[in-house]
Amino acid sequence: MVKVNRRGGFSDRQEIKSENTGIQLKNLDNRTRIQIYNLLSKQYKYLYQQYHYPHEYKQSFFRYVTSEVFCQKVDARILINDDEFFDEINQVIMNNSYDDVLTLIEAIGEYWEKEFGDRFSDEMYNYPFVEEKYSVFDEFNKLFKREYVGYRFIDGLISPISDEIEMGTIKATVDSGYTAVTLHITKAHSLLANREHPDYENSIKESISGVEAMCEIITEVRGKEATLGNMLKKLERNGVVIHSGLKSAFNILYGYTSDANGIRHAGDIGGKASTFEEAKFMLISCCAFINYLKGVMAD
Repeated sequence: MVKVNRRGGFSDRQEIKSENTGIQLKNLDNRTRIQIYNLLSKQYKYLYQQYHYPHEYKQSFFRYVTSEVFCQKVDARILINDDEFFDEINQVIMNNSYDDVLTLIEAIGEYWEKEFGDRFSDEMYNYPFVEEKYSVFDEFNKLFKREYVGYRFIDGLISPISDEIEMGTIKATVDSGYTAVTLHITKAHSLLANREHPDYENSIKESISGVEAMCEIITEVRGKEATLGNMLKKLERNGVVIHSGLKSAFNILYGYTSDANGIRHAGDIGGKASTFEEAKFMLISCCAFINYLKGVMAD
């Protein structure tokens, strides 16, 4: 018997058979896994089949996933059967742990964005009736939001989030247009999001370095004088008024990163390692402060 399982449908609204509304962090329910597979299948069809990409493009994609994600031997002389390939994809999505599923999605999303990203702005590569630029990452973020998955693609990496405001804050900083700022924040996010080898100390260091880079751009202070305290003072002398409480709070945070656990000199000083929560807090706080400075300068 076919089951009916529709989020927002009559049964869900009347709480007769309620759908999951809890944030999924350490597990993915069956409905979410099915929706993930369906979206991957839909994207594959549009990217490779609808626009008649040469067969070799498909084989290159199959080999990439088989070799780099599944870590299986690949004989380039032999064609990979697409039915068997998608059966393996299905097995992973439906049966493996949540982190395996997210690792697979992240790898495929990164591959497709690199392969087709510069073409997504063309009308033929948009989904029907969609006017804005198509993005694999954005489509998965919509699915994650709809299915209450506590992760989002941010700058090409899947990261845990608390809410949409945090994600928007980081993305706005990455898209700031200032190369030095973007490099530091992107690296901070990458070090935080690395599930196998996270580096919270250096993530915090890169977050605060992003703030320093923004202050350097605004004040044109360089070298030994380019401490956060000096640059905040010069910002005020240049007419950038920062609330005293906010300035004090950020100076305290800067002092924390200078002293706690050797973060500013990672690897030189011992001590208790920083936590994910601390690194995440610093990343979001630094991004918010950078965006604040951008806004103040624009006024």
